[in-house]
Amino acid sequence: MARVFYENVYKRWKETVAVKDFTLEIADKEFLVLVGPSGSGKSTALRLLAGLDSISDGKIYIGDRVINNVAPKDRDIAMVFQTYALYPHMSVHDNVGFGLKLRKMPKDQIHEKVLQAAQVLGIEPLLDRKPGQLSGGQRQRVALARAIVREPKVFLLDEPLSNLDAKLRVQTRAEISKLHQRLGTTFIYVTHDQVEAMTMATQIAVMNFGVIQQVGTPQFLYDHPTNVFVAGFIGSPSMNFFEVTVSGDADQVCLVADSGMSLPVPAKKRRALEKYRDKKIVFGIRPEDIHDPDFVPPDTEVAPLDTAVEVTELMGNEVFLHLTHGENNFLARVDPRTAAQPGSKMELMVGMDNMHAFDPESEQTIFSPEEEEPESPRQPKRSPATGVAEGAWITSRESAAPGSAQPEAEEEGKVELDKLAKEEAVTEQVAKPRGVPKDQADQD
Repeated sequence: MARVFYENVYKRWKETVAVKDFTLEIADKEFLVLVGPSGSGKSTALRLLAGLDSISDGKIYIGDRVINNVAPKDRDIAMVFQTYALYPHMSVHDNVGFGLKLRKMPKDQIHEKVLQAAQVLGIEPLLDRKPGQLSGGQRQRVALARAIVREPKVFLLDEPLSNLDAKLRVQTRAEISKLHQRLGTTFIYVTHDQVEAMTMATQIAVMNFGVIQQVGTPQFLYDHPTNVFVAGFIGSPSMNFFEVTVSGDADQVCLVADSGMSLPVPAKKRRALEKYRDKKIVFGIRPEDIHDPDFVPPDTEVAPLDTAVEVTELMGNEVFLHLTHGENNFLARVDPRTAAQPGSKMELMVGMDNMHAFDPESEQTIFSPEEEEPESPRQPKRSPATGVAEGAWITSRESAAPGSAQPEAEEEGKVELDKLAKEEAVTEQVAKPRGVPKDQADQD
């Protein structure tokens, strides 16, 4: 059992509080990513778990054991550093097996485990080389292999891809994800790159100023950010924000700006905005929800917005438009077939189905998942993270863990049975409901 639990953990450096009231539970076999800007406390939280820094207050558990006063070597964790931390005078083979040698494991067993780890990461041809003869990506795989051979309960990875070029980062993050699936061990990964967090994590904890802002699955954080910080941090390019006033009545609510912007609010989102009528709010819309009028996705509720195109960036499969409306500068991510040209003016369509709204004072979201989708509310799982900014709303959807109970489709099969009964005489037929995968059931 490799459950990790931070309970009201603080880390103070004289007058500076690096980690504040940090409470977080990481389930067994989870791939949790701590993400946030520099100085947010994410690496400090990882070092506290590794035993490299001491805890000022609170407790940390691995399994059911409090590890506050346990030596780092006895915590049964393995850490992969940003700088690789390889011994330059040792071969790759000796670097990978060094931790086992310190445990006085027999040489033949060390050799066997080193070969197994090298095979998993594809570095068998490199075992006789020195670190100086390796590329950055190869060194990172050696550091990972050194962690694997120890067979720890928890893997800790502190920005391991920061020193790699763009192509190697993509390749290596895929290798780390496959490694997690293969080993079935708890991974805790620290990064400032939200793309890494979105592509690798099963759960993400967003941090800022030593405080957890929100915990949830990548898709949940993207769809339902709890505050302006999370909304702007998760998603690439980041969300556009506008200061608007809520106007109209219960039958027609619009978001109005001094620049002349007037965007009607979809019916399913009006109820949450009632108490903000004639008041200012922060309106958020992602670049991918602003469309060229000729290429609007079907079944999308849109509102027109006149814009001036300043810059176009062709990305191959999409085009980034740098736009202005009044004094607002913002970004759209549109179909590559767009006719937009720098210096031109055009009417774009804003996908209001995916709008976001935030209180201007607290910066907390105005919408909850239930308020956004009242016709089919989902049951959110309360996150174990309680060390959050005051007023922050934190939640997470149930993750579909292997072996979890699957709900039955009660009516499935009945329609087919009725159809057959009309076409031919059916003397006896039994229709058994089929199990529906949990993630599919959530979407339905």
